[in-house]
Amino acid sequence: MKLWQTLLIYAAAIICLLIYRQEITDWMMYSRPSYLTMFLLSLCFLLFPVLPFKIIIGMLGFIYGPLIGAAISWAAASTASVIVYLVVRIYFQKKGRAYLAKYKRLEKWTVLMEKNPFLVIFLARIIPVFPQAIVNIYPAFLSINLLTYTAASSLGKIPAMLVFSYLGKNIFSDLSNAFLVIGIYSAFLLLVYLIYRLWLKNRLV
Repeated sequence: MKLWQTLLIYAAAIICLLIYRQEITDWMMYSRPSYLTMFLLSLCFLLFPVLPFKIIIGMLGFIYGPLIGAAISWAAASTASVIVYLVVRIYFQKKGRAYLAKYKRLEKWTVLMEKNPFLVIFLARIIPVFPQAIVNIYPAFLSINLLTYTAASSLGKIPAMLVFSYLGKNIFSDLSNAFLVIGIYSAFLLLVYLIYRLWLKNRLV
């Protein structure tokens, strides 16, 4: 399939989801679809982002409970990230690598990621200040193999999936616990970010 055909199908899918997004979300909330069906729907919302995925995670937590909701979200998000990685690697790797070579500021980041691919990708997934679309795309431009990317990316997604799934289940029924979880998660993210900054400062000097 040619690139323009792929982009045309992608655009058509986004338009369809935009038009029917309310009907789809209402059906998800009130019909309790099977796990496989919900996985496929979640995958669609990730590949064609017409809704913030954190809302979908919360919905899954509300419908199926925190653990199952997080598991479905994690499986869909991990699968989607691999699909995006492969599409970028197949269609855009050479152009992307050439583009990165034009910017000397990115050279240190490129070298750092290629030397420490698992750790950098894992931390980038855990710390939400990094745009997740960039974490999907950037490694596909580099000499990072699929297995390393998949393992680091998938493991790094787990904390956020658990937290947002739990919040979806409890934010309306147990507000005090929801705020406690938010506080603990925020402290965890701050700690990870500080450790990351110290590590990065030593690596980039």
